[in-house]
Amino acid sequence: MPKTPPGVIDYHDQMIIAHAVFASVATLITAPAAILVGRYFRSQRWWFNTHLTLQTLTAFSSSRSVSSGGNGDQLTGPKADPHHDIGLAIIVLFLLQFLLGVVAHFTHSAGPSSSDSAFPTLTTPKSPLRHLHVIFGIVMTALLYAGVKTGMDEWDMVSDMATLVPKGIVVVYWVIFGLEPIRASGRKDSIDAGSSEKVQG
Repeated sequence: MPKTPPGVIDYHDQMIIAHAVFASVATLITAPAAILVGRYFRSQRWWFNTHLTLQTLTAFSSSRSVSSGGNGDQLTGPKADPHHDIGLAIIVLFLLQFLLGVVAHFTHSAGPSSSDSAFPTLTTPKSPLRHLHVIFGIVMTALLYAGVKTGMDEWDMVSDMATLVPKGIVVVYWVIFGLEPIRASGRKDSIDAGSSEKVQG
């Protein structure tokens, strides 16, 4: 049963909506954009500043999401749930990831790039910090998507309006989730094609 009159959004639900908006911006926009820039535009002079700016926006959105997501009593005890555990893991991991990225950027590669590898980001000789940065980024991205999914499930249970997450929002989430690897693959193909043309030319 709804705890509020029809059409009324109380403070609790307003905070949850703000929490969801900030979390979605970080998960579906700024974090993926930062990853794609770092992965496919490293040959451009502007890549690091752009990557850093996007990750700073991710940090801001994530911190605002946490600050509007509750008072911490759902991390332990009878109210504990996976969504808040994932959120805490994201914040801790992101802080480490952010620091690792800055430090790794100013370390030198151990050797030339490997152009024939299917995973050049991981196989190119570089400082161990850069490998950690990549691995942490992959784990954090998975946690971000898991956080949004569990958050949508939780809204259906805790909303004072007793409403469900609109199907349109759920569809958009899965569409963006599905497009991320396609966008990355398409970008890689275009880069490979451009490189081939330069070699032939």
